[in-house]
Amino acid sequence: MLTTLIALSALAQDPAAESGDASSAAPPEEAPASDEPWNRKGWGWGGLPALNYNSDEGFGFGVVASLYRYDGEHQPYKTSWDLILFATTLGGHAHSLNIDWLEVGDEPVRITTRIGLAATQAQPYCGQGSAVTCDTADAVAALGLDSVEDDPDAVRRFHQLRYVNPNARVDVRWAFDPMPHRIELLGGYRFNYLIPGTFAEKGPWADSLWAADTGGRGDEGLVSVLQTGVMIDNRDNEPSPTKGYWHEATVRGAHKFWASDYDYFGYNLTARTYLSLAPGLVWANRVVADGMVGDAHIEELGRAGGTVRYYMYGEQRAGRGIRLTRFVGRVKNMEQSELRWTALSAPVFNVPVDLTLVGFLDVGFVAEDWQSLDQLSRPLPGTGGGFRVAIDKNFIVRTDVGVSAFEDWSPSIYIDLKNTF
Repeated sequence: MLTTLIALSALAQDPAAESGDASSAAPPEEAPASDEPWNRKGWGWGGLPALNYNSDEGFGFGVVASLYRYDGEHQPYKTSWDLILFATTLGGHAHSLNIDWLEVGDEPVRITTRIGLAATQAQPYCGQGSAVTCDTADAVAALGLDSVEDDPDAVRRFHQLRYVNPNARVDVRWAFDPMPHRIELLGGYRFNYLIPGTFAEKGPWADSLWAADTGGRGDEGLVSVLQTGVMIDNRDNEPSPTKGYWHEATVRGAHKFWASDYDYFGYNLTARTYLSLAPGLVWANRVVADGMVGDAHIEELGRAGGTVRYYMYGEQRAGRGIRLTRFVGRVKNMEQSELRWTALSAPVFNVPVDLTLVGFLDVGFVAEDWQSLDQLSRPLPGTGGGFRVAIDKNFIVRTDVGVSAFEDWSPSIYIDLKNTF
């Protein structure tokens, strides 16, 4: 896949606009000096036009944009808006709007909302558990062919999903103990509706592994989830921590009582630590334990729970170097380590820009279900490196290159916003 991204960012400061009276604004020389955007009043923004191509989804085009409102008091902003609009010529879609609002009503309450629409015709599906192979020879045999050349499209699609997925969530965090060791209670709701097929045609790819595993139907229906838990946090810098920790423990459940087509119970334990080893050099570490009992569709099985949702295991946030959702199961554990070295910090057109080099190691452990925990004995490592550009501190663009023995050391390139953790 070829991807081209161009980053743009600006910071607008208008103290007069905060008070509504130009005469009440402090002269510029009286403003406190700071290189942190959240110590100012005004607006910040960043944007990325994006282009990509692959044979299954076609040409892709879109935009990623972030807008930040600073009030001079709250870190890393008072409010943020993140918009993603992306579509491909063969029916792929990835659209979302995220709003993050701190100190709602001047109370220690943070509300985060997200609404999204996704559609794909080419997400990998290799089966469940850590023993899956995604081998082309398996597809050829299952389809009753003599070779790939007999029907290359069918062979490729044998290990692929196609679906449409509208989704939304709202999370509320209430801090009852402030920094330096902030404790927050968490509560939230989300829904995730999976429709096998495309906008024009319903159902999974014919003769695909997903169709075979689900009786030809694919997984369909609504997962309606309530979640609660607790978070403790003393990071020195939320967008890019250099020291401290960020831990959370959550439980989640889907049930017909709140309109879910699936019933399940799950948990997530995540511990993140940040240690400054030398000026500009940080060791970041994340340990995740995630599990569930009950039934859910494949989109839910392939993601970690908690306040940060991502595919697991195999993708740009969990299992770099391994194809997307190659390893899926009800029990998922992971250890991630990153060395982050900020090699350059300099203002560009009066906007602070930081360049950071990154090396990483991801190791996952996945079991299909609680009856096959022996699969957790098989480590699933991926490793690599990359760089990160932070514009105005908050708008962070990462480019990582990951490799894994499970993909014959073929490099995967990831371009993402924000730090992985």
